[in-house]
Amino acid sequence: MPYKIPQLIPYVGKEELENLKKVIANQWLTEGPFTEEFVSLIKDVTGAKYALPVTNGTMALFLAVLSLGIGPGDEVIVPDFTFIASATSVHFAGARPVFCDVTDDTFTIDTDKLEERITEKTKAIMPVHVYGQSADMAPVLQMARAHNLTVIEDAAQGFGVFYNNKHTGTLGDVGMISFFADKTITTGEGAVILTNREDVYERAKLIRNQGRSSSGVFIHPALGMNFRMTDLQSAIGVAQIKKFNEIKRLKSRNYALYRRELSGVKELKFLEEVSHSNLVPFRTNVLAEDKEDLCKHLEENGIQTRSFFFPLHRQPCFNFLGYREEEFPVSNRGFEQGLSLPVYCGLQKKDILNICSRIKEHYGY
Repeated sequence: MPYKIPQLIPYVGKEELENLKKVIANQWLTEGPFTEEFVSLIKDVTGAKYALPVTNGTMALFLAVLSLGIGPGDEVIVPDFTFIASATSVHFAGARPVFCDVTDDTFTIDTDKLEERITEKTKAIMPVHVYGQSADMAPVLQMARAHNLTVIEDAAQGFGVFYNNKHTGTLGDVGMISFFADKTITTGEGAVILTNREDVYERAKLIRNQGRSSSGVFIHPALGMNFRMTDLQSAIGVAQIKKFNEIKRLKSRNYALYRRELSGVKELKFLEEVSHSNLVPFRTNVLAEDKEDLCKHLEENGIQTRSFFFPLHRQPCFNFLGYREEEFPVSNRGFEQGLSLPVYCGLQKKDILNICSRIKEHYGY
């Protein structure tokens, strides 16, 4: 159905079009000058020593796992509350994803439950930075050091997000930021691998480029695939990074209006804004009583809604792992009560007031 207010409208326009025209005029469509500029800008924003653009976030995580030498017989601890790519990237590398419940205030990995998930087969922990805030990385890194584990950061939703002044994706051994159409900045599809480890970077670079250090040569020292981005995507990314401050301002403005208008609705609970991280709103995320009926009411009024993630342990494709539902009470609650409302840059004040009015109407305010 056509929505009066959709979940997302990407913030793209004349700047992106102008860059695309330059790519067409240059006739350099594969990785080229815009990709070089895009990588430079990403390193400036994140402070990462190395940045490697790839096809999409799923492939970036897969490549991150492979770059650490993780494979058959190994285990990687993944939060139960995340998009499925966090776990499938581990599975397709031949390793086993081990699910861990999340905290009930931010829905990031519960570090108090990490220890019980570690076995002699564990090789890495994969914290996920969700909804524009950082997971609490200090205890994750401490646990990793204590057990000689590597850390893979899924910062798909973490562009511009800092943990105690360090950008998400740069605190562990390797990290990833996604540029899918609904992310803070977008290239349509695409992602970047971040690392400060030269060995990880060099291994990832070989795997992403058919097992060779540069294109145009036909000697392949290693086995690899083609995980490269194009200059068309990078041209969009360059324009997006240059207007990131405006994107952040507009989304923060919209989020603040929701907080103000819904502050008196006792049936809703906003996720906690933590002191260790800044917030770059990904959506306006709340826990809602009577969520299903509320979503139905909003949808009937032309407002597109979205639930929180479906828990990984309940995914039909992961039934073979044999988890029990009672092991993940917070992740289950997140799906049952979690509601994401639009916060995109082009959302107008009247749209947000309409959404809030419909929510209040549903609850009898």
